[in-house]
Amino acid sequence: MVSTLVVTHGEVAKHLIEAAEKIIGKSDAVGFFCVDWDQDLEAAKLHLKQRIEQVDRGEGVLLLTDIFGGTPTNIALTYHNPHHVEVVTGVNLPMIVKAMTLPQGITIADAGRQLRNQAQKSIYIASELL
Repeated sequence: MVSTLVVTHGEVAKHLIEAAEKIIGKSDAVGFFCVDWDQDLEAAKLHLKQRIEQVDRGEGVLLLTDIFGGTPTNIALTYHNPHHVEVVTGVNLPMIVKAMTLPQGITIADAGRQLRNQAQKSIYIASELL
């Protein structure tokens, strides 16, 4: 099963996971890693590596980060490996809910695409719909 880590500035990742769990319940497939604002970058890289190893179930790990170019994404990119660790930026709540319900046996590439597509499909401007 593909596992997911939400990696963000501050405690955003923790709160997104908590919100998703309120919607659909707990999931062992999704965890979080919070990059503290004052954390040493080398220490953060080491801790992220440990978290990746903890959640990895052998089919790959998706790292969902907040902002492309931000510190959490830059740290996550250290571990990018298209066949085992994929980084998807722009994390939002619908993306996490989708990650919690990914089917068994999906490839990491397909999982990344599904999460990106779910995130994009969930963005609306109310005045364009009403």
